Amino acid sequence: MPRKSRQHSDTGVYHVMMRGIDRCDIFVDDQDRGKFLKILRAVVSPKDSEGKPLQPFCNIHAYCLMDNHVHLLIAEGTEDIGTVMKRIGVSYVSYYNKRHERLGPLFHDRFRSEPVGDVAYFITLLCYIHQNPVEAEIVAAPDQYRWSSWREYTSSPPVQAICARTLPFASLPWHKLCEMVLNVSAGHVEPHSKIERGRLVDSAARKIVNQLCAGDLASLKSWPKEDRKLIIRKAVGNGINMRQLARITGIEYRSIYLVINPTPKSK
Repeated sequence: MPRKSRQHSDTGVYHVMMRGIDRCDIFVDDQDRGKFLKILRAVVSPKDSEGKPLQPFCNIHAYCLMDNHVHLLIAEGTEDIGTVMKRIGVSYVSYYNKRHERLGPLFHDRFRSEPVGDVAYFITLLCYIHQNPVEAEIVAAPDQYRWSSWREYTSSPPVQAICARTLPFASLPWHKLCEMVLNVSAGHVEPHSKIERGRLVDSAARKIVNQLCAGDLASLKSWPKEDRKLIIRKAVGNGINMRQLARITGIEYRSIYLVINPTPKSK
């Protein structure tokens, strides 16, 4: 089945989401997150081989790094969206695979995107992206989350800024843009077509399974067969994907599949 062609934005502005293959975590720790931000800085403030500044490949207006996905509000610069996202993806996967001694793809298929065509929707997305950690119940408020661009809007001046300080649709001072974001950030906001509803991230799934095992997740593989089956059923009943469950428990996927989808006994 051919994949759908990407919807073009006449304004050059997109809401982009990159997520881990099979919804796995793409950040193990803060070093990984810091590296990803360094890559974002490199595409908004590129330099040539002699270290001389170049025109931005793109402008980033908001970002949020979650465990298994990333949200970006991005405007094309000297490069189109596909080229920029390939730059980001290739750079990060090369680093990640080398550091964590792994091979193969890290991100699920190509990135997903939706066009942004007006100021109102742009502001809605600014708020939605920054509210992601709150929606996921990681923090109680956006300013408590370290790995988003929220602090660039609330600190003056922002340290090591990544975000462009102008509105792509109109001439608007940075402080006015900050006021607009802060004034509407308290309410619940959603984009027109929410890119990522998403399943549980690995860390949340692992926590659930550990609770089901009464804190004994590490030895689940060696549990008695029927007890192990009970935990598997409960875990899947709590919204954990079977492949994700295999990954975090070390139990073979086929074994989990057969617990959830048992082969009928012949009469």
